[in-house]
Amino acid sequence: MLPTVSEVLQLPAVRAADPVVLAGDPDAAVVRWVHSSEVYEMGGLLAGGELLLTTGLGLHGRSAQQVVDYVERLADAGCAALALEVGRTFSVVPPELVDTARRRDVVLLALREVVPFVRMVEDFADLLLRRKLSWRHAGEPVWQELLGLVVSGQGLAGLLDAVARLADCPAELVDVDGRVVERSRLPGQAHPTDRTVAEVRGPHGPVGRLVLLGRRTARRTGVADRAAVAVALELGRHPDVGSRPSLAQAVVTDLVAGVLVSEGELRARLAAAGWVPATGVPVLVVAVEFDRRTPASEAVPAVRQAAEEVLGQCLVGAAGSAVLVLARGWPRSALRRQREAVAALRARLCAGPLAAAIRTVGVADAGEALADVPSAVAEAREVVALSRRIGSREPVVLARDVAIHRLLATGVAPGEVTRFVAGQLGPLVDHDAAHGTELLRTLDAHLATGLSKTRTAELLGIRRQSLYARLDRIEQLLGAPVEDPAQHVGLGVALAAWRLRTGLDPQAVPGVTRG
Repeated sequence: MLPTVSEVLQLPAVRAADPVVLAGDPDAAVVRWVHSSEVYEMGGLLAGGELLLTTGLGLHGRSAQQVVDYVERLADAGCAALALEVGRTFSVVPPELVDTARRRDVVLLALREVVPFVRMVEDFADLLLRRKLSWRHAGEPVWQELLGLVVSGQGLAGLLDAVARLADCPAELVDVDGRVVERSRLPGQAHPTDRTVAEVRGPHGPVGRLVLLGRRTARRTGVADRAAVAVALELGRHPDVGSRPSLAQAVVTDLVAGVLVSEGELRARLAAAGWVPATGVPVLVVAVEFDRRTPASEAVPAVRQAAEEVLGQCLVGAAGSAVLVLARGWPRSALRRQREAVAALRARLCAGPLAAAIRTVGVADAGEALADVPSAVAEAREVVALSRRIGSREPVVLARDVAIHRLLATGVAPGEVTRFVAGQLGPLVDHDAAHGTELLRTLDAHLATGLSKTRTAELLGIRRQSLYARLDRIEQLLGAPVEDPAQHVGLGVALAAWRLRTGLDPQAVPGVTRG
Protein backbone atom coordinates (compact mmCIF):
# COMPACT_ATOMS: atom_id res chain seq x y z
CA MET A 1 0.00 0.00 0.00
CA LEU A 2 1.90 3.03 -1.24
CA PRO A 3 1.31 6.53 0.19
CA THR A 4 0.30 9.62 -1.73
CA VAL A 5 2.39 12.78 -1.87
CA SER A 6 -0.05 14.37 0.58
CA GLU A 7 0.73 11.65 3.10
CA VAL A 8 4.46 12.05 2.54
CA LEU A 9 4.09 15.79 3.22
CA GLN A 10 2.96 14.91 6.75
CA LEU A 11 6.23 13.15 7.62
CA PRO A 12 8.16 15.07 10.33
CA ALA A 13 11.29 15.69 8.25
CA VAL A 14 9.26 16.84 5.25
CA ARG A 15 7.07 19.14 7.35
CA ALA A 16 10.23 20.66 8.84
CA ALA A 17 11.31 21.67 5.32
CA ASP A 18 8.19 23.90 5.08
CA PRO A 19 7.00 22.55 1.71
CA VAL A 20 4.58 24.34 -0.58
CA VAL A 21 2.83 22.69 -3.54
CA LEU A 22 3.37 24.60 -6.81
CA ALA A 23 1.98 22.10 -9.33
CA GLY A 24 0.18 18.77 -9.59
CA ASP A 25 -2.28 16.96 -7.36
CA PRO A 26 -0.58 15.62 -4.20
CA ASP A 27 -3.72 13.66 -3.28
CA ALA A 28 -3.58 11.62 -6.50
CA ALA A 29 0.17 11.08 -6.98
CA VAL A 30 1.41 7.87 -5.36
CA VAL A 31 5.01 7.62 -4.12
CA ARG A 32 6.96 4.37 -4.42
CA TRP A 33 10.24 5.72 -3.04
CA VAL A 34 11.98 8.96 -2.02
CA HIS A 35 15.33 9.63 -3.68
CA SER A 36 17.76 12.56 -3.77
CA SER A 37 20.01 13.48 -6.69
CA GLU A 38 21.69 16.48 -8.30
CA VAL A 39 22.27 14.65 -11.60
CA TYR A 40 20.76 16.52 -14.56
CA GLU A 41 20.12 13.33 -16.57
CA MET A 42 18.28 11.66 -13.67
CA GLY A 43 15.20 10.98 -15.81
CA GLY A 44 16.93 8.08 -17.52
CA LEU A 45 17.78 6.47 -14.15
CA LEU A 46 14.32 6.40 -12.55
CA ALA A 47 11.92 3.45 -12.44
CA GLY A 48 8.70 5.44 -11.84
CA GLY A 49 6.82 6.55 -8.73
CA GLU A 50 9.67 8.48 -7.13
CA LEU A 51 9.60 11.69 -5.10
CA LEU A 52 12.88 13.27 -6.23
CA LEU A 53 14.64 15.65 -3.83
CA THR A 54 17.14 18.16 -5.24
CA THR A 55 18.86 21.42 -4.36
CA GLY A 56 18.85 22.30 -8.07
CA LEU A 57 22.63 22.08 -8.41
CA GLY A 58 22.27 20.02 -11.57
CA LEU A 59 20.12 22.78 -13.08
CA HIS A 60 22.57 25.60 -12.32
CA GLY A 61 23.61 27.38 -15.52
CA ARG A 62 21.06 25.56 -17.64
CA SER A 63 19.00 27.37 -20.22
CA ALA A 64 15.22 27.63 -19.91
CA GLN A 65 14.82 24.90 -22.55
CA GLN A 66 17.19 22.61 -20.67
CA VAL A 67 15.16 23.08 -17.48
CA VAL A 68 12.02 22.19 -19.44
CA ASP A 69 13.73 19.09 -20.85
CA TYR A 70 14.77 18.06 -17.33
CA VAL A 71 11.15 17.98 -16.15
CA GLU A 72 10.00 16.36 -19.39
CA ARG A 73 12.41 13.46 -18.87
CA LEU A 74 11.35 13.05 -15.25
CA ALA A 75 7.72 12.92 -16.35
CA ASP A 76 8.55 10.44 -19.12
CA ALA A 77 10.11 8.18 -16.47
CA GLY A 78 6.96 8.32 -14.34
CA CYS A 79 8.41 10.48 -11.56
CA ALA A 80 5.57 11.22 -9.12
CA ALA A 81 6.93 14.44 -7.63
CA LEU A 82 9.91 16.79 -7.68
CA ALA A 83 10.92 18.71 -4.53
CA LEU A 84 13.32 21.65 -5.01
CA GLU A 85 15.06 23.19 -2.03
CA VAL A 86 15.07 26.97 -2.55
CA GLY A 87 17.67 29.34 -1.17
CA ARG A 88 20.76 27.31 -2.03
CA THR A 89 20.98 27.17 -5.85
CA PHE A 90 17.76 29.09 -6.67
CA SER A 91 16.22 31.84 -4.59
CA VAL A 92 12.89 31.13 -6.28
CA VAL A 93 11.66 28.17 -8.30
CA PRO A 94 12.31 28.82 -12.03
CA PRO A 95 8.99 29.60 -13.77
CA GLU A 96 9.70 27.15 -16.60
CA LEU A 97 10.01 24.41 -13.96
CA VAL A 98 6.56 25.29 -12.63
CA ASP A 99 4.94 25.60 -16.06
CA THR A 100 6.30 22.27 -17.30
CA ALA A 101 5.36 20.44 -14.10
CA ARG A 102 1.79 21.76 -14.42
CA ARG A 103 1.61 20.76 -18.07
CA ARG A 104 2.96 17.26 -17.39
CA ASP A 105 0.95 16.80 -14.18
CA VAL A 106 4.03 16.24 -12.01
CA VAL A 107 3.71 17.35 -8.40
CA LEU A 108 6.23 20.15 -7.79
CA LEU A 109 7.20 21.13 -4.24
CA ALA A 110 9.28 24.05 -3.03
CA LEU A 111 11.17 23.27 0.21
CA ARG A 112 11.65 26.58 1.99
CA GLU A 113 13.74 25.33 4.91
CA VAL A 114 16.95 23.30 4.83
CA VAL A 115 16.52 19.77 6.15
CA PRO A 116 18.99 16.96 5.35
CA PHE A 117 17.48 14.86 2.59
CA VAL A 118 18.60 11.68 4.32
CA ARG A 119 16.14 12.40 7.14
CA MET A 120 13.27 12.54 4.65
CA VAL A 121 14.35 9.25 3.06
CA GLU A 122 14.56 7.61 6.52
CA ASP A 123 11.11 8.89 7.49
CA PHE A 124 9.66 7.53 4.26
CA ALA A 125 11.26 4.12 4.78
CA ASP A 126 9.76 4.01 8.28
CA LEU A 127 6.35 4.94 6.86
CA LEU A 128 6.50 2.10 4.34
CA LEU A 129 7.45 -0.40 7.03
CA ARG A 130 4.66 0.73 9.39
CA ARG A 131 2.14 0.67 6.56
CA LYS A 132 3.17 -2.77 5.43
CA LEU A 133 2.76 -4.16 8.93
CA SER A 134 -0.52 -2.36 9.63
CA TRP A 135 -2.16 -3.16 6.30
CA ARG A 136 -1.25 -6.80 6.69
CA HIS A 137 -3.74 -6.76 9.57
CA ALA A 138 -6.14 -3.98 8.50
CA GLY A 139 -6.56 -5.43 5.02
CA GLU A 140 -7.33 -8.91 6.29
CA PRO A 141 -11.10 -8.36 6.76
CA VAL A 142 -11.34 -6.96 3.20
CA TRP A 143 -9.55 -9.94 1.76
CA GLN A 144 -11.50 -12.44 3.84
CA GLU A 145 -14.82 -10.95 2.70
CA LEU A 146 -13.88 -10.95 -0.98
CA LEU A 147 -12.41 -14.44 -0.84
CA GLY A 148 -15.56 -15.66 0.90
CA LEU A 149 -17.69 -14.36 -1.97
CA VAL A 150 -15.54 -16.21 -4.51
CA VAL A 151 -15.65 -19.46 -2.55
CA SER A 152 -19.40 -19.24 -1.98
CA GLY A 153 -20.03 -18.73 -5.71
CA GLN A 154 -21.65 -15.29 -5.57
CA GLY A 155 -20.45 -14.57 -9.11
CA LEU A 156 -18.65 -11.65 -10.69
CA ALA A 157 -21.53 -9.19 -10.25
CA GLY A 158 -21.82 -9.99 -6.55
CA LEU A 159 -18.08 -9.62 -6.13
CA LEU A 160 -18.08 -6.20 -7.81
CA ASP A 161 -21.01 -5.10 -5.64
CA ALA A 162 -18.93 -5.90 -2.56
CA VAL A 163 -15.93 -4.07 -4.01
CA ALA A 164 -18.07 -0.99 -4.68
CA ARG A 165 -19.38 -1.05 -1.11
CA LEU A 166 -15.89 -1.42 0.39
CA ALA A 167 -14.46 1.33 -1.84
CA ASP A 168 -17.51 3.61 -1.52
CA CYS A 169 -17.68 4.18 -5.29
CA PRO A 170 -18.86 2.24 -8.36
CA ALA A 171 -16.60 -0.53 -9.68
CA GLU A 172 -16.26 -2.13 -13.08
CA LEU A 173 -14.16 -4.77 -14.80
CA VAL A 174 -12.85 -4.03 -18.30
CA ASP A 175 -11.03 -6.43 -20.59
CA VAL A 176 -7.63 -5.86 -22.19
CA ASP A 177 -9.29 -4.14 -25.15
CA GLY A 178 -11.03 -1.61 -22.92
CA ARG A 179 -14.52 -3.12 -23.14
CA VAL A 180 -16.61 -3.20 -19.96
CA VAL A 181 -17.27 -6.80 -18.91
CA GLU A 182 -19.27 -6.19 -15.72
CA ARG A 183 -20.28 -3.29 -13.48
CA SER A 184 -21.34 -3.08 -9.87
CA ARG A 185 -25.09 -2.72 -9.40
CA LEU A 186 -25.14 -0.73 -6.17
CA PRO A 187 -25.96 2.99 -6.42
CA GLY A 188 -22.97 5.25 -5.88
CA GLN A 189 -21.44 8.54 -6.90
CA ALA A 190 -18.80 8.15 -9.62
CA HIS A 191 -16.07 10.76 -9.90
CA PRO A 192 -16.22 12.39 -13.38
CA THR A 193 -12.51 11.88 -14.16
CA ASP A 194 -10.51 10.27 -11.34
CA ARG A 195 -9.99 6.51 -11.28
CA THR A 196 -8.28 3.94 -9.08
CA VAL A 197 -7.06 1.09 -11.29
CA ALA A 198 -5.57 -2.32 -10.53
CA GLU A 199 -4.44 -4.82 -13.14
CA VAL A 200 -6.09 -8.24 -13.11
CA ARG A 201 -3.63 -10.94 -14.09
CA GLY A 202 -4.20 -14.54 -15.12
CA PRO A 203 -1.74 -17.39 -15.61
CA HIS A 204 -0.70 -16.07 -19.03
CA GLY A 205 -0.57 -12.33 -18.38
CA PRO A 206 -3.05 -9.44 -18.03
CA VAL A 207 -6.71 -10.33 -18.47
CA GLY A 208 -8.23 -6.95 -17.69
CA ARG A 209 -8.40 -4.09 -15.20
CA LEU A 210 -10.46 -3.46 -12.13
CA VAL A 211 -11.54 0.18 -12.17
CA LEU A 212 -12.90 2.05 -9.14
CA LEU A 213 -14.68 5.21 -10.31
CA GLY A 214 -13.38 7.42 -7.54
CA ARG A 215 -10.37 9.50 -6.54
CA ARG A 216 -7.38 7.44 -5.47
CA THR A 217 -7.09 7.17 -1.69
CA ALA A 218 -5.11 4.86 0.54
CA ARG A 219 -8.18 2.77 1.32
CA ARG A 220 -9.36 2.52 -2.29
CA THR A 221 -5.90 1.48 -3.43
CA GLY A 222 -5.83 -1.24 -0.79
CA VAL A 223 -9.30 -2.46 -1.76
CA ALA A 224 -8.41 -2.43 -5.47
CA ASP A 225 -5.21 -4.45 -4.94
CA ARG A 226 -7.04 -7.17 -3.01
CA ALA A 227 -10.11 -7.13 -5.24
CA ALA A 228 -7.96 -7.60 -8.36
CA VAL A 229 -6.71 -10.90 -6.95
CA ALA A 230 -10.25 -11.96 -6.00
CA VAL A 231 -11.52 -11.10 -9.49
CA ALA A 232 -8.68 -13.12 -11.05
CA LEU A 233 -9.70 -16.11 -8.92
CA GLU A 234 -13.34 -15.68 -9.97
CA LEU A 235 -12.41 -15.50 -13.65
CA GLY A 236 -10.31 -18.63 -13.28
CA ARG A 237 -13.41 -20.51 -12.12
CA HIS A 238 -15.29 -19.59 -15.31
CA PRO A 239 -13.27 -19.99 -18.53
CA ASP A 240 -16.17 -18.59 -20.54
CA VAL A 241 -16.12 -15.17 -18.87
CA GLY A 242 -15.47 -12.54 -21.54
CA SER A 243 -12.67 -10.80 -19.72
CA ARG A 244 -10.01 -13.38 -20.50
CA PRO A 245 -7.13 -11.99 -22.56
CA SER A 246 -7.81 -11.52 -26.23
CA LEU A 247 -5.97 -13.87 -28.57
CA ALA A 248 -3.99 -10.92 -29.92
CA GLN A 249 -2.91 -9.87 -26.43
CA ALA A 250 -1.92 -13.43 -25.57
CA VAL A 251 0.30 -13.58 -28.68
CA VAL A 252 2.00 -10.29 -27.77
CA THR A 253 2.51 -11.37 -24.16
CA ASP A 254 4.15 -14.64 -25.25
CA LEU A 255 6.33 -12.92 -27.86
CA VAL A 256 7.64 -10.49 -25.23
CA ALA A 257 8.22 -13.33 -22.75
CA GLY A 258 10.24 -15.19 -25.38
CA VAL A 259 8.16 -18.36 -25.19
CA LEU A 260 6.75 -18.09 -28.71
CA VAL A 261 9.74 -18.72 -30.97
CA SER A 262 8.60 -21.55 -33.27
CA GLU A 263 7.52 -20.24 -36.67
CA GLY A 264 4.87 -22.95 -36.95
CA GLU A 265 3.37 -22.21 -33.54
CA LEU A 266 3.50 -18.46 -34.20
CA ARG A 267 1.68 -18.87 -37.51
CA ALA A 268 -1.03 -20.98 -35.84
CA ARG A 269 -1.47 -18.49 -32.98
CA LEU A 270 -1.66 -15.53 -35.37
CA ALA A 271 -4.20 -17.35 -37.53
CA ALA A 272 -6.34 -18.07 -34.45
CA ALA A 273 -6.20 -14.33 -33.67
CA GLY A 274 -7.40 -13.56 -37.19
CA TRP A 275 -4.10 -12.11 -38.38
CA VAL A 276 -1.49 -13.97 -40.38
CA PRO A 277 0.83 -12.70 -43.12
CA ALA A 278 1.21 -14.54 -46.38
CA THR A 279 4.49 -16.31 -47.01
CA GLY A 280 7.19 -13.83 -47.97
CA VAL A 281 5.25 -10.76 -46.81
CA PRO A 282 7.40 -8.58 -44.50
CA VAL A 283 6.19 -7.84 -40.96
CA LEU A 284 6.76 -4.44 -39.38
CA VAL A 285 6.85 -4.22 -35.56
CA VAL A 286 6.20 -0.87 -33.87
CA ALA A 287 6.39 -0.08 -30.14
CA VAL A 288 4.31 2.92 -29.01
CA GLU A 289 5.58 4.02 -25.60
CA PHE A 290 3.33 5.79 -23.10
CA ASP A 291 3.84 7.72 -19.90
CA ARG A 292 4.29 5.15 -17.15
CA ARG A 293 1.35 6.60 -15.28
CA THR A 294 -0.92 5.58 -18.17
CA PRO A 295 -1.52 1.81 -18.31
CA ALA A 296 -0.59 0.66 -21.79
CA SER A 297 -3.56 -1.72 -21.81
CA GLU A 298 -5.88 1.31 -21.67
CA ALA A 299 -4.28 2.66 -24.85
CA VAL A 300 -4.70 -0.53 -26.91
CA PRO A 301 -8.07 0.40 -28.52
CA ALA A 302 -6.89 3.85 -29.57
CA VAL A 303 -3.59 2.52 -30.91
CA ARG A 304 -5.37 -0.22 -32.85
CA GLN A 305 -7.70 2.29 -34.49
CA ALA A 306 -4.89 4.70 -35.41
CA ALA A 307 -2.61 1.91 -36.63
CA GLU A 308 -5.22 0.31 -38.85
CA GLU A 309 -6.09 3.68 -40.40
CA VAL A 310 -2.46 4.04 -41.47
CA LEU A 311 -0.90 0.56 -41.69
CA GLY A 312 -3.87 -1.65 -42.54
CA GLN A 313 -5.06 -4.59 -40.44
CA CYS A 314 -2.77 -4.97 -37.42
CA LEU A 315 -2.27 -7.19 -34.42
CA VAL A 316 -2.06 -5.03 -31.28
CA GLY A 317 -1.33 -5.75 -27.63
CA ALA A 318 0.17 -4.16 -24.51
CA ALA A 319 3.65 -4.93 -23.15
CA GLY A 320 4.95 -3.02 -20.14
CA SER A 321 4.66 0.71 -20.78
CA ALA A 322 4.26 0.23 -24.54
CA VAL A 323 1.68 -0.99 -27.03
CA LEU A 324 3.11 -3.28 -29.72
CA VAL A 325 1.78 -3.19 -33.29
CA LEU A 326 2.43 -5.85 -35.95
CA ALA A 327 1.69 -4.70 -39.52
CA ARG A 328 2.00 -6.49 -42.85
CA GLY A 329 3.59 -5.50 -46.13
CA TRP A 330 6.22 -2.92 -45.13
CA PRO A 331 9.53 -4.09 -46.63
CA ARG A 332 12.93 -3.17 -45.21
CA SER A 333 13.66 -1.12 -48.35
CA ALA A 334 10.75 1.28 -47.70
CA LEU A 335 12.33 3.13 -44.75
CA ARG A 336 11.02 6.57 -45.76
CA ARG A 337 7.48 5.20 -46.13
CA GLN A 338 7.80 3.47 -42.76
CA ARG A 339 8.92 6.66 -41.03
CA GLU A 340 6.16 8.72 -42.64
CA ALA A 341 3.47 6.14 -41.84
CA VAL A 342 4.52 5.75 -38.22
CA ALA A 343 4.67 9.54 -37.84
CA ALA A 344 1.10 9.68 -39.17
CA LEU A 345 0.07 7.01 -36.64
CA ARG A 346 1.58 9.06 -33.81
CA ALA A 347 -0.08 12.23 -35.10
CA ARG A 348 -3.48 10.52 -34.95
CA LEU A 349 -2.86 9.49 -31.34
CA CYS A 350 -1.69 13.01 -30.47
CA ALA A 351 -4.97 14.38 -31.81
CA GLY A 352 -6.95 12.30 -29.29
CA PRO A 353 -7.26 11.93 -25.51
CA LEU A 354 -3.88 10.15 -25.21
CA ALA A 355 -1.94 13.15 -26.52
CA ALA A 356 -0.34 13.98 -23.17
CA ALA A 357 0.62 10.37 -22.47
CA ILE A 358 2.29 9.28 -25.72
CA ARG A 359 6.08 9.23 -25.81
CA THR A 360 8.51 7.70 -28.32
CA VAL A 361 7.42 5.39 -31.11
CA GLY A 362 10.12 2.82 -31.89
CA VAL A 363 10.28 0.86 -35.14
CA ALA A 364 12.21 -2.38 -35.63
CA ASP A 365 13.80 -3.40 -38.91
CA ALA A 366 11.05 -5.09 -40.92
CA GLY A 367 11.32 -8.87 -40.80
CA GLU A 368 11.38 -10.63 -44.14
CA ALA A 369 9.92 -13.84 -42.68
CA LEU A 370 7.59 -14.81 -39.86
CA ALA A 371 10.54 -16.33 -38.01
CA ASP A 372 11.96 -12.79 -37.67
CA VAL A 373 8.99 -11.50 -35.65
CA PRO A 374 10.19 -12.52 -32.13
CA SER A 375 13.53 -10.74 -32.60
CA ALA A 376 11.75 -7.72 -34.17
CA VAL A 377 9.50 -7.43 -31.10
CA ALA A 378 12.57 -7.37 -28.85
CA GLU A 379 14.26 -4.86 -31.17
CA ALA A 380 11.31 -2.43 -31.21
CA ARG A 381 11.24 -2.39 -27.41
CA GLU A 382 15.03 -1.96 -27.31
CA VAL A 383 14.81 1.03 -29.68
CA VAL A 384 12.39 2.77 -27.31
CA ALA A 385 14.54 1.98 -24.25
CA LEU A 386 17.75 3.17 -25.93
CA SER A 387 16.06 6.32 -27.12
CA ARG A 388 15.15 7.15 -23.55
CA ARG A 389 18.62 6.19 -22.32
CA ILE A 390 20.46 8.58 -24.65
CA GLY A 391 18.12 11.45 -23.83
CA SER A 392 16.52 11.59 -27.27
CA ARG A 393 13.13 13.24 -27.58
CA GLU A 394 12.57 12.32 -31.22
CA PRO A 395 8.91 11.33 -31.66
CA VAL A 396 9.66 8.47 -34.10
CA VAL A 397 12.88 6.43 -33.92
CA LEU A 398 13.78 3.69 -36.40
CA ALA A 399 16.22 0.93 -35.52
CA ARG A 400 18.77 2.41 -37.92
CA ASP A 401 18.62 5.73 -36.05
CA VAL A 402 20.15 4.12 -32.94
CA ALA A 403 22.09 1.35 -34.68
CA ILE A 404 25.48 2.54 -33.43
CA HIS A 405 24.12 2.91 -29.89
CA ARG A 406 22.75 -0.64 -30.00
CA LEU A 407 26.11 -1.93 -31.17
CA LEU A 408 27.95 -0.07 -28.41
CA ALA A 409 25.46 -1.16 -25.76
CA THR A 410 25.50 -4.86 -26.61
CA GLY A 411 28.56 -5.65 -28.73
CA VAL A 412 31.41 -3.86 -26.94
CA ALA A 413 32.62 -4.28 -23.36
CA PRO A 414 31.72 -1.22 -21.21
CA GLY A 415 35.35 -0.68 -20.22
CA GLU A 416 36.40 -0.52 -23.86
CA VAL A 417 33.67 2.02 -24.62
CA THR A 418 34.77 4.20 -21.70
CA ARG A 419 38.40 4.13 -22.84
CA PHE A 420 37.39 4.88 -26.42
CA VAL A 421 35.31 7.92 -25.40
CA ALA A 422 38.08 9.21 -23.15
CA GLY A 423 40.64 8.85 -25.93
CA GLN A 424 38.50 10.59 -28.54
CA LEU A 425 36.69 13.28 -26.53
CA GLY A 426 38.52 13.50 -23.20
CA PRO A 427 40.54 16.64 -24.05
CA LEU A 428 37.37 18.51 -25.08
CA VAL A 429 35.34 17.38 -22.06
CA ASP A 430 38.17 18.36 -19.70
CA HIS A 431 38.62 21.76 -21.38
CA ASP A 432 34.89 22.52 -21.22
CA ALA A 433 34.79 21.57 -17.53
CA ALA A 434 37.83 23.70 -16.68
CA HIS A 435 37.06 26.78 -18.76
CA GLY A 436 33.27 26.84 -19.26
CA THR A 437 33.64 26.53 -23.03
CA GLU A 438 31.39 24.68 -25.49
CA LEU A 439 33.85 22.72 -27.57
CA LEU A 440 32.03 19.40 -27.27
CA ARG A 441 28.75 21.02 -28.30
CA THR A 442 30.49 22.77 -31.18
CA LEU A 443 32.03 19.52 -32.43
CA ASP A 444 28.67 17.72 -32.24
CA ALA A 445 26.94 20.50 -34.18
CA HIS A 446 29.72 20.62 -36.80
CA LEU A 447 29.48 16.88 -37.46
CA ALA A 448 25.67 17.02 -37.51
CA THR A 449 25.71 19.68 -40.24
CA GLY A 450 28.08 17.70 -42.45
CA LEU A 451 31.06 19.98 -41.57
CA SER A 452 29.27 23.03 -43.00
CA LYS A 453 30.70 26.04 -41.18
CA THR A 454 27.82 28.30 -42.21
CA ARG A 455 25.13 25.91 -40.94
CA THR A 456 27.12 25.12 -37.79
CA ALA A 457 27.41 28.81 -36.89
CA GLU A 458 23.66 29.25 -37.46
CA LEU A 459 22.84 26.21 -35.34
CA LEU A 460 25.00 27.44 -32.46
CA GLY A 461 23.86 31.05 -32.83
CA ILE A 462 27.40 32.45 -33.06
CA ARG A 463 29.45 34.43 -35.61
CA ARG A 464 31.55 32.49 -38.12
CA GLN A 465 34.72 34.08 -36.75
CA SER A 466 33.86 32.69 -33.31
CA LEU A 467 33.25 29.27 -34.85
CA TYR A 468 36.64 29.33 -36.59
CA ALA A 469 38.31 30.06 -33.25
CA ARG A 470 36.49 27.16 -31.61
CA LEU A 471 37.36 24.74 -34.40
CA ASP A 472 41.03 25.78 -34.23
CA ARG A 473 41.01 25.11 -30.49
CA ILE A 474 39.32 21.72 -31.01
CA GLU A 475 41.95 20.67 -33.52
CA GLN A 476 44.76 21.84 -31.22
CA LEU A 477 43.39 19.73 -28.38
CA LEU A 478 42.71 16.67 -30.54
CA GLY A 479 45.95 16.96 -32.52
CA ALA A 480 44.21 16.32 -35.83
CA PRO A 481 41.88 18.13 -38.25
CA VAL A 482 38.18 17.41 -37.77
CA GLU A 483 37.73 17.28 -41.57
CA ASP A 484 39.98 14.20 -41.79
CA PRO A 485 37.57 11.35 -42.79
CA ALA A 486 39.11 8.96 -40.26
CA GLN A 487 38.75 11.54 -37.49
CA HIS A 488 35.21 12.31 -38.62
CA VAL A 489 34.09 8.68 -38.23
CA GLY A 490 35.87 8.13 -34.91
CA LEU A 491 34.52 11.31 -33.33
CA GLY A 492 30.97 10.55 -34.52
CA VAL A 493 31.06 7.11 -32.89
CA ALA A 494 32.57 8.59 -29.72
CA LEU A 495 29.78 11.17 -29.47
CA ALA A 496 27.20 8.38 -29.82
CA ALA A 497 28.95 6.43 -27.05
CA TRP A 498 29.07 9.56 -24.89
CA ARG A 499 25.31 10.00 -25.26
CA LEU A 500 24.79 6.35 -24.35
CA ARG A 501 26.95 6.61 -21.25
CA THR A 502 25.68 9.96 -19.94
CA GLY A 503 22.11 10.09 -21.25
CA LEU A 504 22.81 13.64 -22.46
CA ASP A 505 22.51 15.34 -25.80
CA PRO A 506 25.68 17.40 -26.35
CA GLN A 507 23.45 20.25 -27.50
CA ALA A 508 21.91 20.27 -24.00
CA VAL A 509 25.25 20.61 -22.19
CA PRO A 510 25.56 24.17 -20.91
CA GLY A 511 28.58 26.35 -21.39
CA VAL A 512 29.52 29.75 -20.10
CA THR A 513 30.85 31.45 -23.17
CA ARG A 514 28.76 32.48 -26.17
CA GLY A 515 31.40 34.06 -28.35
